[in-house]
Amino acid sequence: MIFTNKRFLALCILCLAFLAQAASAQDVTAELTPEIRGLLQKEMVQVDAAMKVIHGAIIRGDHEVVEKQGKAIHDSFILQQSITPEERKALKAAVPDEFLKLDQGFHELAVQLSESGGRKDTADQLKIFGQLTQACVTCHSRHVSERFGGFNTQ
Repeated sequence: MIFTNKRFLALCILCLAFLAQAASAQDVTAELTPEIRGLLQKEMVQVDAAMKVIHGAIIRGDHEVVEKQGKAIHDSFILQQSITPEERKALKAAVPDEFLKLDQGFHELAVQLSESGGRKDTADQLKIFGQLTQACVTCHSRHVSERFGGFNTQ
């Protein structure tokens, strides 16, 4: 197979971009204290459970549950939990800004999902639930891909 110079250059740029993205991925939990890591893991377990409940509620048209669980996800936000100012500072220092922005955006989507439950807007619930799922995948693939082996190949 013969590549033209432009195609070869484009392929090289694509490969470099992929490698740069993979190199930029880091385990955000590695620099955390055991206490903060535990809070973050607790939050992830709560979010995972709520997402499963929300999925079932959406397909059943149970808007009240969607509203309640969306709020529960928002309220699980680690920075709003009872961590000390020192722990909050350590958390912010240990993780990249992108992680904090992704996490903040995720919890903002949870509020939107809760509100769509209150409006009984199934179409909006589906859209926002998809965005929440994508936010999970984005964060996990960029910041804890070594914990989730399926993202190492993406």
